[in-house]
Amino acid sequence: MNKTQSGRLARLSDPDTACASLWRRIPGYTRLTFAAAVLLGMAVHLFMFTNKLPNHDDIGHLFGDTYGTASGRWLLPTVLQWDGNYSMPWLIGLISVLLLAVTACFTVTLLRIRRPVGCILTAAILVGFPAVTSTFAYMFTADAYFLSLALAAIAAYLTVRWKFGFLFGALGLALSMGIYQSYFGFAAALLVGALLFETLDGGTPIHGLLLRGLRYVGALTLGMLLYLAMVKLTTLKIGLVDYMGISEMGRISLSALPELVLRCYASIYKFFIWNDLNAHFSFLKYGFALMGLCAVALGVFLLRRRRLGAASVVLAVLLVVLFPLAANIIYVMVSGGKVHTLMIYGLSLLPILPVALAEYVQPELSVCAASLRRTGGIICCWVIVLSCLLTAYSYAVYDNKAYLKLDLSYEQAYAYSVRLVNAITTADGYHTGMPVVLVGSEGGTIYPDPTPQLDEVQLTGVFDMDGYCATYTYGYFLKYYLALPGQVSIGTSDLAQHFAALPEVVSMPFYPAAGSVRVIDGTAVVRLSRS
Repeated sequence: MNKTQSGRLARLSDPDTACASLWRRIPGYTRLTFAAAVLLGMAVHLFMFTNKLPNHDDIGHLFGDTYGTASGRWLLPTVLQWDGNYSMPWLIGLISVLLLAVTACFTVTLLRIRRPVGCILTAAILVGFPAVTSTFAYMFTADAYFLSLALAAIAAYLTVRWKFGFLFGALGLALSMGIYQSYFGFAAALLVGALLFETLDGGTPIHGLLLRGLRYVGALTLGMLLYLAMVKLTTLKIGLVDYMGISEMGRISLSALPELVLRCYASIYKFFIWNDLNAHFSFLKYGFALMGLCAVALGVFLLRRRRLGAASVVLAVLLVVLFPLAANIIYVMVSGGKVHTLMIYGLSLLPILPVALAEYVQPELSVCAASLRRTGGIICCWVIVLSCLLTAYSYAVYDNKAYLKLDLSYEQAYAYSVRLVNAITTADGYHTGMPVVLVGSEGGTIYPDPTPQLDEVQLTGVFDMDGYCATYTYGYFLKYYLALPGQVSIGTSDLAQHFAALPEVVSMPFYPAAGSVRVIDGTAVVRLSRS
């Protein structure tokens, strides 16, 4: 063994020493953000993690899944195998919260949030945003999706920190989109925010800032191209499904671009001001308006103090305008397709940017002589912090309303299904294991909504009772949760369509009326009401 090899072996640390050294190298604000995200994430979503509250897709994928490639998510089938292949809420929930905490750490780093208040508020917004709750409704894939989110944040970090990091950032972004495409906007917004603060620093000439911006755009473009290339390779034989506009991704008509951009901004207005999802306390629309005005006031104060050149001021204003577009770029990516709640996570950064700005401007306020301007700046910081705090709390309340809705809907569907299974198994001629056909069981209303009070919660994946009983996985629900033996065919199946056309079935009354369950040709047929 030569001296070089001996020296390398001597520098090799044991696990405890290596971990202690790594821990000391992690900045305090990063540790605080991570801890806050884990604690707040567990607190907000604990009910979901300690109960099994499935939705339609989660029932169908309760014991494993290999889907995703046909939807352009070529890496998703591999990642889904890493957590045991079952939809286990506690384990998947814990992994998901840890990944959300990682995302929060990279977010505060890129947006220069260092102080405790900003770190905790950022963590609270990111773990409680309604898109997180929608994702947990699809528990079987939640940790995979949040790995995609973390990869998007890491990709942005690599792009910003190193001169040639945009190459690794592009690779990270392609991997992120290979799991779930919607977090592209989160990475884009982080890059816009990072460039904004670089511009406000005032130490980089305008051509240097533009070069940085081009590098960031290059990372996003290269990441998208790598992703699309992998989509082509992985779908040569199976093709892409026409789902949520995914098959059109990468093909945007220039003539349609202005309308798509307008949709991006309009949806932001609807979410925060119109409160179209009812995710915010009703008075928060005034809080958001005040937050925006205060952020503008702080920005003007900062620009005047820094005495930036005209070109830098124009660039800063342009980046502020582009930030919401980048965060909500999913409306452009799907080219007019439907955008649901899981896909709008980038909007979580909109209330965080003013928090970052309020912290960024505080050193300037501290050296400013006591005056009305300084007092006004401090008041603006308080308005931003308190508005963001109320926003985070409103998300926690809304999230748990959604979980209560899922819980009640599941209990209602279970109670209804117990009666249905009893009617099936006690029908004349039924024997254990007999095939069951549910006529009129999908896509309609089979039972009046017993809890209309919860209709205000309109999150993707969070259903009422019909979401269980009138969906394509209701047969699995009866098998997995009610132990109904035999094959169950729902209303859209060929077998159900065959029986639905028979005269004796047409003459049957709707369940639960007497005669709504009959054994016909060795099959138990149920005619469910449908509207």
